Amino acid sequence: MERMTKHPSGGEQPPGMNELLRELVELKKQVAEMRASDEERSARVDIADLILRERMARDTYKWDEMSSYYHPESVVNVSWFLGTGAEFVEKSKGAVRPNSINFHLMTPPVVTRNLDRALAETLCVLRSFSKVDSVDASYEGFVRIFWRARRDDGRWLIAGLHCVYVADMFHARNPNKPPYFDEEKLAGYRDSYRYLMANLANHGIAVRDNLVGADRPDLMANARQTEQDWLMKRS
Repeated sequence: MERMTKHPSGGEQPPGMNELLRELVELKKQVAEMRASDEERSARVDIADLILRERMARDTYKWDEMSSYYHPESVVNVSWFLGTGAEFVEKSKGAVRPNSINFHLMTPPVVTRNLDRALAETLCVLRSFSKVDSVDASYEGFVRIFWRARRDDGRWLIAGLHCVYVADMFHARNPNKPPYFDEEKLAGYRDSYRYLMANLANHGIAVRDNLVGADRPDLMANARQTEQDWLMKRS
């Protein structure tokens, strides 16, 4: 038979009260963990949706919508541009060329969150249908995209977009008429984005040769560490 125990106030507690209190403490702990887990899942969904909507807005030329997804202090680093998100949107408008179709095929983002900051990574294929010296061609660029997101006033916004280049290629849309590139010039371009550099050079656009790519593991490691360092900073 369980004995009556003394309550801190001096009175006696009914039998089983200690066990009941322990169960209540454990229940509160489980509820708190469930709420934290729900918040984490909700944040990941919101960030993934943000990223996918930004790329869809870009591919469908919805510039105002695209702009609304960027944080004021965002930084974008891609082959042909380095600057803020707002500047990136404006430059993207001017980069649209007649008779050229461009879009992105992207995997769902893998999100890692730390309070009001988050990182995401996507695999992406840059697709473009255009002409190379009057020859119909199809371009494929295989990249990883490192994304940053920040939550301000309860809303997640893109704080960073960093493109990491893996490999690329050009195809002839007409097998009888392959696009031509100067072999000597090609040899001087980085393997991770060789044909991108060649094609943009044909349009008078210079591409930096120090971009993060699969052919430079040192730059790749530094880029990943930089992203992790940013994630752990206090907003």
